[in-house]
Amino acid sequence: MKNKISIHPYTMTSSGSLNAKSARSEHSGALIRVDHEGVFGYGSIHPWPELGDESLDENLAKLAEGYFTTLSARAMTCSRADAAARREGVSLFEGLVVPRSHATLMMDESDFVAAVQTGFTTVKVKVGRSPAMEAGFIREQAMLYPELTWRLDFNSSLDAEAVESLLTELGEEVRDQIDFIEDAFLSGVTPWVNALGPYDIPMAVDREVEDACGGYGVAVIKPALNEPLPLLERIAEEGKRAVITSYMDHPVGQSFAAWEAARAFHSFPDVVDTCGLITHGLFEQDEFTAALGKPLPDFKPACGTGLGFDELLESLPWTPLS
Repeated sequence: MKNKISIHPYTMTSSGSLNAKSARSEHSGALIRVDHEGVFGYGSIHPWPELGDESLDENLAKLAEGYFTTLSARAMTCSRADAAARREGVSLFEGLVVPRSHATLMMDESDFVAAVQTGFTTVKVKVGRSPAMEAGFIREQAMLYPELTWRLDFNSSLDAEAVESLLTELGEEVRDQIDFIEDAFLSGVTPWVNALGPYDIPMAVDREVEDACGGYGVAVIKPALNEPLPLLERIAEEGKRAVITSYMDHPVGQSFAAWEAARAFHSFPDVVDTCGLITHGLFEQDEFTAALGKPLPDFKPACGTGLGFDELLESLPWTPLS
């Protein structure tokens, strides 16, 4: 392999499950450190096997053999960009504006209080695990905060009838506050969604966005999986909206998503909508999440060169990948 790669495995702990297909609160991944002609660049591999990713062990084993998965290929792209900026002694974010973000929240009243108090006007919640409970909670919060706009992510966990039932349960007033429903139907159906779903609510595609066709309304792009700019060219031609989000991963990966979002916003300002880049608050705080500061609508990069976190990354124990 041309580049020498070292890894630092990590585990992040969330306060609850982060999507309808996962009940776990422990989330493992690995930071990679890649020697690019004498300068280290960093990236993050953070699989979600429940959503179709190869496991962390599989990702690392293939990388050690010189083969790339979708996640490791994007982590390598991240490391190259990071190393280039570190070589120049500058931040990757220099001269760029990161678009504002929605709040990604758990079904917890205190999370909504904090989000509203800190200025979020759009919230995204994961639904599909307990539809009746979720519908009741959303109704309550929508009544408390009628100014909020909602994005509902089903993670392809329900069939069409169950999705419509949940939306019916919300009532007309709450439905009017919904910006879009994401991956609303079971896997395999998503690429063929229409622009509008039940009750004429816009429909978004996420993991299958590269293969999506038809009249879907919103493309959700994850830089951990997708190269945004080629997708954005197509999305712009088709007159659709794009939302760029983190992979609910390590702050290094989250920062990579924010940088890609800033590049996308610079090139396609009329296409890139309110993004989903503020996810470090979903996890127990550590030095990396603390470096990103309090979760706010505007992403604040960590101090340092490249993606930041200079001293933290240098202080970690690194193991050669073999």
